[in-house]
Amino acid sequence: MEKLNLLQTEHNQFQTKLNRLQVEKEDLEKQLASTDSTIEELERVKRELIAEREARDSTTENLERAKGKLIDNMADIFAEVFKEALAQAACENSGVDTSNCSPLNHIVDGKVVPLDLGD
Repeated sequence: MEKLNLLQTEHNQFQTKLNRLQVEKEDLEKQLASTDSTIEELERVKRELIAEREARDSTTENLERAKGKLIDNMADIFAEVFKEALAQAACENSGVDTSNCSPLNHIVDGKVVPLDLGD
């Protein structure tokens, strides 16, 4: 009978320990599920951020191309306007030599000098 009581006590201790371990297991499974959910959410946010960055990069590239085209167009317009102004100046002042006139020159101290493009 004493042996039976001892076995019953051990059984109860093991059962208590088993119950505690089952509760811990359930808690760990909940934590794992929560962690998995968090990882999935972070992966979704990462995909969204990558898509946004790619869209921004594409927009930036398009804007840079458009900027280059505008600069080229402005340079072409400037060259045409300069030629027209030079033709008008030559027409109004037929004896003036305009051969040294260029959009890449400017006047310094009453002299025509090459334009420093770093200015």
